[in-house]
Amino acid sequence: MTPQNIYELVDLKEDPFRISPDPRYFYHTIGHDDALQRLYLSIEKKNGLNIIYGDYGTGKSTMVEILQRRYGGNENYIVAKMATAKAKSEYQFYQLILNAFNIKNTARSTLSSRTLLETFSFEKNIGEGKTIILIIDEGEALTPTNIDILRTLLNFEAPDQKFIQMIIFGQMELLPKVRRRRNFVDRISLSYILNPLNISEMREMIDFRLKVAGWMGQKLFEDDAYEMIYDYTKGFPRQVVKLCGMSLETCIMNGDFMVTREIVRYHGDMETKLYGARKIRKI
Repeated sequence: MTPQNIYELVDLKEDPFRISPDPRYFYHTIGHDDALQRLYLSIEKKNGLNIIYGDYGTGKSTMVEILQRRYGGNENYIVAKMATAKAKSEYQFYQLILNAFNIKNTARSTLSSRTLLETFSFEKNIGEGKTIILIIDEGEALTPTNIDILRTLLNFEAPDQKFIQMIIFGQMELLPKVRRRRNFVDRISLSYILNPLNISEMREMIDFRLKVAGWMGQKLFEDDAYEMIYDYTKGFPRQVVKLCGMSLETCIMNGDFMVTREIVRYHGDMETKLYGARKIRKI
């Protein structure tokens, strides 16, 4: 039996617990929906700087995919995504941004790089009426110099708009870096923290993913199994998906068609032994 069709044994069309950030499987909690709606509004108003904080596994990567799908195919928007890299100089960081926008790079200095980006943003906004969106993933890796450059980009503006709509997604390690840059903080239009799911949201997310995969309502998880999943994962979506995936696979391969508390405990204990227990960090 192939890896794909083992799920047919429990009347599923595909694996409901893949880790990859597939927007089809994104469960919209109140928090995620609120964050997205606020982002959409900020982008439309061209407010400039937006920062979404959240520990790993809280849904940031999927939100990035949703934004790219929403705006990437629209001719009125220019969308660039870059993962923060440790550029060794200001010039190199500017090159990362220029490359993300596919701007023909003729700059040979930091100043000329900045001028090239400023000219591009002015022409696209004022000349063509487009909205420029820069999505920065892994923002926790930003250096103080990187943050200062991003602050400089926010000076590209007209009286009624910022020319670059900047959305930074980062783990909580980003927050103290931002706090130390008060002149950067003052430019933030939207700050949002993605929190783990509560147990009700977690259960709804699991059932939602099962339905997307073709689930017709037959019981696949014991009630006690949901509680055990929450105990191990603390409601972090990526950890929930990973633990559910391992547990469901074991269930099917064992010829059982319901995930039990014991199966969840087996995989939960193994993950804890290998990587330690997941903890919720407080600000």
